[in-house]
Amino acid sequence: MEPLVMKLKQWYNIFIILIQISIIGAKIGPTGMERHEQTTCDEFSKYARFNPYSVLKDRWFIFYYWAPPAHMSTYVFALPTQNETEHLHMLLDDYVTVPVNWTATLLLMKDDNNKASLLVERNDRGHYWLYVVYHSLEKGLKLDPIDIRIKQTGDNKYLGMLACEAETVVVMARFKDIPRKNKIQDEAARIGYRGKGGRSYLYQGHQWMPIPEADDREFWALPKRRFMFE
Repeated sequence: MEPLVMKLKQWYNIFIILIQISIIGAKIGPTGMERHEQTTCDEFSKYARFNPYSVLKDRWFIFYYWAPPAHMSTYVFALPTQNETEHLHMLLDDYVTVPVNWTATLLLMKDDNNKASLLVERNDRGHYWLYVVYHSLEKGLKLDPIDIRIKQTGDNKYLGMLACEAETVVVMARFKDIPRKNKIQDEAARIGYRGKGGRSYLYQGHQWMPIPEADDREFWALPKRRFMFE
């Protein structure tokens, strides 16, 4: 595969995993603001707390995000097994520009299509490298990790992830903790991010019209999937 094509494929997958493209300039949602008023990566993580062991095994749903529209996504976090870690060595060691710190805390993040990324802890304030996992890469090709900041609310109900370079943010909750439609914006604000372009999958259009099924039990009855590392 040509390097340019591979690079485009990498960024497409990053988009699928974290809605990883720049925030659009249109005013969508509550209040517009100037770029210098947006929360920076350093501000976002200054007082952040994130315990990776507190998010394991549950399915997390992105209920609010600052980014262009994308399909609904759910994620599961898991500690890699010894066999998975050995396999990740083979898939990543020769193909990344920043070597993986295999002695750090590692998390696998898998979406509902079973695409996997490796999160590697950099400090105790939620600084992580995100490595997109590919199962076949052209020899000699080097991929950059993504600079990610993660924080959770004090009650561990909500999880915020900020992709620094792309300036995109997602807010996740377990299904049982997804806020009601009249509280979504206030609850999303608890992660401490200021920015424009904020929106929710539970609303549509530019008038923040509620989707009728948003609070129905059937709306959340997603098919069960197996989250296995392949």
